[in-house]
Amino acid sequence: MKYDVRIQQENRKSLAMKVTPRGMVALIPKGLDVDSPQVRTFIRAGLQKLDAPQPFAPSERFTGEDLKGLVAAWSERIGVQIRRVQIRAMRTKWASCSSNGILTLSADLLRLPRYLVDYVICHELVHLKTPNHRKGFQALMGCYMPDWQERKHSLASWIVESSQP
Repeated sequence: MKYDVRIQQENRKSLAMKVTPRGMVALIPKGLDVDSPQVRTFIRAGLQKLDAPQPFAPSERFTGEDLKGLVAAWSERIGVQIRRVQIRAMRTKWASCSSNGILTLSADLLRLPRYLVDYVICHELVHLKTPNHRKGFQALMGCYMPDWQERKHSLASWIVESSQP
């Protein structure tokens, strides 16, 4: 499979890969040449780590109303208020949640299995309790979803294949 990999330079010290519904983003430090062997090797290694998506029955696919029902269940479990849920095309994120309780879900979630949709929803709702990804966030994710790191890794296999040759 061929995936789109976009390179984004940031004020950072290390290289990182981010998975989006439409491809991978390589985050590299400013000043590092995007065509350097280090960057190319890093991207190649990241792509090799992607697992093949596990098939599931089309009857298990979600509707928008199904997603909203999951949000309601998760928000009650986590103890947060969601004012509005919207589903739309998102190229760079699976979801986002504003601090005032507006949750935007990628329409690409409609093609994912339940365990990954649960992960994305839980992840966003936990951000209403802690805005970053530091230890407090990780601890809360572990409380609500003990296998969240495995789910996060599995989500990477569901990026959309590139249409580029």
